[in-house]
Amino acid sequence: MSQHTSQPENAPANDPHATDVRNAVNQAGPRRVAERDEDRTHGRVAHSGKAPHRPDGALMYNPNVDVCDCGAEVRIVADVPGARADAIDVRFEDGVLSIHAAVPTRSLPGRLLRHEYGVGDYRRSFRLGEGFDASLITAELSHGVLNVRVPRLAAVRPREVEVRTG
Repeated sequence: MSQHTSQPENAPANDPHATDVRNAVNQAGPRRVAERDEDRTHGRVAHSGKAPHRPDGALMYNPNVDVCDCGAEVRIVADVPGARADAIDVRFEDGVLSIHAAVPTRSLPGRLLRHEYGVGDYRRSFRLGEGFDASLITAELSHGVLNVRVPRLAAVRPREVEVRTG
């Protein structure tokens, strides 16, 4: 897994296809955003069995995700089966978190009798907005599930204020 603060060439910070979660993330209190939106790979839909092709002919998928506002951080959990940690790129720039997970092609010995399982890379971007600490973003891959934690800046974290009697 590599973590960068610059945006890859093919996913600009002002990516018009980024899933915009700013309104849900900036509401008070923990919220779970359950959203199934359009594919963010150049506006084409990539749902079960169908995926847009990259220019090199490989498939590109939009991973299923859960986005959770956990108060002090936003957590993004993405399904990226087949991806290895060293082939996942997580970047944050100008309030946009981008995930790209490269998956190696698969070949089977012998003659293929039926082909239903597509293999391809995963790409997704989320417009989170400002108020996050890019230097503390972490990502962990376990059993094909990527868990990205995006901490809020201390100045914008919700906090409880104790009321004392006087």
